[in-house]
Amino acid sequence: MKKILMVTVPLLIVGGLYYGYKMMYPDAMSPTGNRSIPLSEIAEHATADSCWMAIQGKVYDVTPFVKSGFHPGKDAILLGCGKDATEVFTNRPNGSGSHSEKAFSGLPKYEIGLLASN
Repeated sequence: MKKILMVTVPLLIVGGLYYGYKMMYPDAMSPTGNRSIPLSEIAEHATADSCWMAIQGKVYDVTPFVKSGFHPGKDAILLGCGKDATEVFTNRPNGSGSHSEKAFSGLPKYEIGLLASN
């Protein structure tokens, strides 16, 4: 009986804390990344140290990618930080067209929410 309580009580506490958090912050990001994020909040993340961008209605925190230095265009990625970067992403400034399928397929791991409609 003591072993059952040792397992059950912590689970109930964690579950209660999670439920309480969700009740207090209903707009908090879910694991599916469906948090609604306004452009004004995205604009607060417009640097290499914190780079969020919206692309085709989804919001991405690409800060880890920026800091990794793996972007083929180096600092060109910073042109999209803090804004709706759909146009920049689909029509690159250097005139080489849209980003590759590889670039599109890498986006989901950085998704943090959806662009709020104003």
